[in-house]
Amino acid sequence: MFEELSQHILDIAMNSLSADANKVQISILESRKRDWLILHVRDNGHGMSAATLKRVLASHWSSKKGRRKPVGLGLALLRQTSEMCDGNFHVRSAPGRGTSVTASMRLSHIDRPPLGDLSATILALCAADKKMDVRLNYRTDEKRFSFDTQDLVTKGEVIL
Repeated sequence: MFEELSQHILDIAMNSLSADANKVQISILESRKRDWLILHVRDNGHGMSAATLKRVLASHWSSKKGRRKPVGLGLALLRQTSEMCDGNFHVRSAPGRGTSVTASMRLSHIDRPPLGDLSATILALCAADKKMDVRLNYRTDEKRFSFDTQDLVTKGEVIL
């Protein structure tokens, strides 16, 4: 199991790169009033068939080529974490339409991993592919934060 939820987000988003996505949208809703945490990651990659999706959700299967042994635990572990923390897990994917992963869990659950270093996750995604459009929407009961790598691009130059 990943120690932080941001590592799950990074794993899913890096898989988006492998699926030829050029856009990844990450949404996080953290509500103390409702005692709920929802993570949603959506990409515009090549998507998966129903058969592939079923295999990916099982442990120890990976669609990545070139590995000696397929690892394929990312989605299975996030599903386990969600369910263990009284939440739900859902993946939608279709060939040519991208993939959408939603994981929810009780915010106060004793086994819920911390969100972790979300800024390092976003930075790692930006470094992995400078052409990738990474969007983050983070919302709590009181505040909202949005980030879009396209806001950093001016006249073809990346502003850092």
